[in-house]
Amino acid sequence: MAARRVARKSRVSRKRRKAARKAATPKAPRRRVSRKRRSSKRRATRRRVARKAKKAKKAKTVGKKWQVWKGTRVKTVGGLTKKDLMMNKNGKVVSKKQSQRAKKNGGVKKWCAAIKQARKEMNLQGFVACKKGTPYYKRVKAIYAAK
Repeated sequence: MAARRVARKSRVSRKRRKAARKAATPKAPRRRVSRKRRSSKRRATRRRVARKAKKAKKAKTVGKKWQVWKGTRVKTVGGLTKKDLMMNKNGKVVSKKQSQRAKKNGGVKKWCAAIKQARKEMNLQGFVACKKGTPYYKRVKAIYAAK
């Protein structure tokens, strides 16, 4: 008979044993917390924050050159207004003063011509960097200054 009882005990599922163990252990009494008061206070404060009127933002007057050219901004970061700007032949908005200065100095043409001449004189072929301090650069600079 004792052997049968042992066999029966082992047949009881794990779930049932776990549930029985849980029911046997005493639980600590739960504390009562007045949650309603807290939440109502929180809600009230949230509403107040949401109702606050936002300050009107100042209209931006600083913009890019094309924005000033278009009329959506007043000045560029450098302080140029529409009267100081112009459209170049490629359709890019540029500074009038700088553009006139570049035209007067011959733009990049003179420099390119000086580089061509120096390359011919020094028998340079392929890519050669024109770095400051090199004899190649010094020669180009001398030719450019002479023109």
